[in-house]
Amino acid sequence: MDKTTIYLELVMSEPLLLAPILILAFCYFIIPVEKRLFVSLVVLVPWLTIARSPDLGVISQVAKLSSGVAYILVAFSALTHPGQKRSIPFAGWLFVIIACWAMVYIVSVQEFLLAFVLRSQWICVTIAGVLTARTVVSHSDLMRIINALTLGCFVAIAIPASNLILYPEDAFLKGSGRWEPYNSNANQTGMLFALATPLFAYAAMTYKRVSWRPIFMWILVLTIGMALLTASRQTMLAIAMVMIPVLFKISKRPIMLLFGIVVAVIAIPFVLSMGEQANLERFASLETGRLEIWSAYWRDVFPNRPIFGLLGSRDQSYFKAVSEVGMHAHNAWFDLMYVGGITLMIPMLCLAVYSTFCGYKMWKMKRYLPGDSLVYSILLALLVAMYIQGLFNQVVYWPTYTWSYLHVVLACWFIAMWHDIREGNVEGSLYDDTETEEYYEYDGSHLEDFQDYEDPAVDVTA
Repeated sequence: MDKTTIYLELVMSEPLLLAPILILAFCYFIIPVEKRLFVSLVVLVPWLTIARSPDLGVISQVAKLSSGVAYILVAFSALTHPGQKRSIPFAGWLFVIIACWAMVYIVSVQEFLLAFVLRSQWICVTIAGVLTARTVVSHSDLMRIINALTLGCFVAIAIPASNLILYPEDAFLKGSGRWEPYNSNANQTGMLFALATPLFAYAAMTYKRVSWRPIFMWILVLTIGMALLTASRQTMLAIAMVMIPVLFKISKRPIMLLFGIVVAVIAIPFVLSMGEQANLERFASLETGRLEIWSAYWRDVFPNRPIFGLLGSRDQSYFKAVSEVGMHAHNAWFDLMYVGGITLMIPMLCLAVYSTFCGYKMWKMKRYLPGDSLVYSILLALLVAMYIQGLFNQVVYWPTYTWSYLHVVLACWFIAMWHDIREGNVEGSLYDDTETEEYYEYDGSHLEDFQDYEDPAVDVTA
C-alpha cells in the first residue's frame, strides 16, 4: 500500500493528527505580514524533508498530510506580501491552467482519492510558484527568496545528517549500499542535496557576514559528501551541473579555491568514513534499467493511449502501467505522457523549452542587472539541471519537493524577466536597490538582440 494512502487512512482514524497543523497555521498569522513569505520558505524546505522521512514517525505523517497546506501558506504569503508586484505573462500562468486541466485525466483511475490529493497539491505548487515569482520585482526581493531557501536548506540538511550520526548502520538500504536517511528514498533525498549545494556555494562566496562564509563552505562540502553516500548518479549529475558557474567563478579566486580544496580533503573522507556501507562503485557504472522501462512504455503503453492518456480508461493505476510494465516511468515527460497523453505532455514540454530559452536570454543580459552576476548563472543552471534531471525521474513535476516548487518560481520569473527585457525595459525588469554592489549602466548600445524586434518576420516569442 502506498505510504500516502496509509497516511490518509490514518488521519481518518486519528483526526487529532491535524491539531499540530492547526496550531502551526495559528502561529503563522502572528508573524508580521512582510516577513511571512521569508518564514514560510524557511519552514517549507525542512517540512517537506520531514514528510519524506517515514521513520520519523508521527511528525512525518503530519508533515506529509500538511504539505499542501504549506504551499497554500506560501501562496497566501506571496499574495499578501506588501509592495509592488510584477506582471506574469500568460505563459507563466499556464503552469496553473494546465495543472487544473490535468484533473480531468484522473477521474477513472484506481487510486482516485490519492491521485486527487496529489494533483491538488500540484495545483497548490503552481499557484505558490507563480505568486512567489510576482513578488520578485527588485534585487532585494530576489535575494529574499534565495536567502530563505538557503536557510531552509541549512535546517533541512540537519535531518539526514542526524540519521548518519545517530544510526549509521541502519541508514543504508540492505543489499544495495545506498544511504536512505530515515527510510527516505536515496534519489528523493538527493534532490535536497542538489538544491542546497549551489545555495551554500553562493553563500560561501558572497554572504555579507564574512565570518559565516567558512561555515557555509564546510556545510557545502559535507552536503556533497552526504550526496555521495546516496550512490545516486542523477543526484551527482544535478550537483555537477549547478556547480559549473560556481567552479568557473571560484577558479578566478585562488585563495578561496585552495581553502575549498583543503576543506574537501578533510570533510569528504570524514563523511565517507561514517558510511562505509556506501556502494560508491555504482558511480563507475552506467548500467541502468531505465532504458528497458522507457522502451516498454514507448512500445506497449503510449500507442494504446497516445492522445489523452488515462482519460476515459478503466482500471488503470495513476502511478504506473501495471499490466504492461509494472513500474513507473522514471521520466518526468514519460510520466506526463502516461497520465495525459500528448495533450498534457506537449504543453508542459513547450513550457520547459520556452522558460529555459527565456532564462538563457536573461542570462545574456546579466551584466546589466543589479547585484552579482553569479546569482543569475546559478539560477539558470538550476533550471536546466531540473529539466535534465527530469529525464530520470518525475520529481520536477511532483508536489512534495522544494525542487519542484522552485522550478515553477524560476520558470515564471525567467519568462517575466525576458518579457520585460525584450521590450527594452532592462532596468525595469529588476530594480536595483543594492547599496554597495556596482553593475554596468544600461545605455542600450550593446543590445544587438533588439535590432530585429521590429521586423515582422522575426517571432520574438518563439
